[in-house]
Amino acid sequence: MKQPFRFIHASDFHLELPPRGLVEVPDHLRGALVDAPYRAAERVFDAAIKERVDFVVLAGDLLDPAAAGPRGLVFLWQQFQRLADKGIKVYWSLGRSDNFERWGELGPLGDPIVRFPLNRVQRIVHQRNGEPLVQILGTSSQQRKRIRVSDFHAEPGELFALAIAYGSADAAALAGHAVNYWALGGEHDRRAVAAGAIAAHFSGSPQGRRPQESGPHGCTLVQVDENHYVRTSFISTDAVRYLPQRIVVDESTTAAQLHQIIGERINELLSDPFGPDLLIQWTLAGSRALAAELARGKLAADLLAHLRAEHGQRRPAAWTVALAPETPADVPAELYEEETILGEFLRSVRHYVEHPEDELNLESHLAERHLAGSVGPSVALDDPAARRRVLAEVARLGVQLLSPEEPRP
Repeated sequence: MKQPFRFIHASDFHLELPPRGLVEVPDHLRGALVDAPYRAAERVFDAAIKERVDFVVLAGDLLDPAAAGPRGLVFLWQQFQRLADKGIKVYWSLGRSDNFERWGELGPLGDPIVRFPLNRVQRIVHQRNGEPLVQILGTSSQQRKRIRVSDFHAEPGELFALAIAYGSADAAALAGHAVNYWALGGEHDRRAVAAGAIAAHFSGSPQGRRPQESGPHGCTLVQVDENHYVRTSFISTDAVRYLPQRIVVDESTTAAQLHQIIGERINELLSDPFGPDLLIQWTLAGSRALAAELARGKLAADLLAHLRAEHGQRRPAAWTVALAPETPADVPAELYEEETILGEFLRSVRHYVEHPEDELNLESHLAERHLAGSVGPSVALDDPAARRRVLAEVARLGVQLLSPEEPRP
């Protein structure tokens, strides 16, 4: 007889990696950033207990035991023990960052924790009160490679088939396979690969770690009814959230009014007193006059200082990371031909676009401490696509900074 059941699907805790990508980190937020992966992961286990799930599925990249150190190992063990005390079993497919060999050296984690073998699919039947509930097919992988769907053999019959894997997959490869739900790991953003008779889903990381991983992050509650219909629900768990925000004003808007508009938006964003700390990057559109002022620096610096003082010390905090005008998609062709400083600058940029063989030696403009840190590799521009993107942004920035004081018509 088919029975309904529910489970939590989560992955990519990366306990060893705090959020990054900030040019400067205020002292009062350092602790929050360091603790963010742990707070977010703990909320995953909180959700499992609150929702009274039958089991928890972890699809890889929880932590590197060497990089996370004793804190990460003790934390994970404590969370597993919390679930065990509630009779909730854990099925764990290890990924590239989990360092499979090191976990083998650490020995067994206890009966409630199942670690799937490396490069081999293991089939387990999860039971409830002694009755078979779901067949689980799982494997671990040291590489984020394409999942070999043919390795997952579900036994025919009425049991729901759940596959747990770390890697990449597409809907076409999964179509027609005898698995009802694919719990996937290895991607930091939540994404549905397939839905319907066969569901496949990346739960994403519980915590975003860079500006490109903006917006809410969390885990997935999966509910399966007696007809094996799958319904997924997102549960937010992130402790710190990157949040891009676009403000549209008109030419009559003053700097003081812009300050007020942003403040009102922040109050709306912080309406949940238990929500995450926010790292906000503001983009201004609609006013060429204000855009020109922001690009020249003083207005942006003044607004940053005021916004950080007013909202950055709160709990939850709303820390303004940056405030910049929206860049136009393309630089008008006629600007390249002007006999002005701007025209000369744009022609220099165009030369490097048209002559990719010419070296761009940006390292010589950096201090030694920057070359040795995270900034050094980012200015190498060895990748042709990255070089083109940077040069396009340089051209747009040049238009903002080298244009006349009065906005162009």
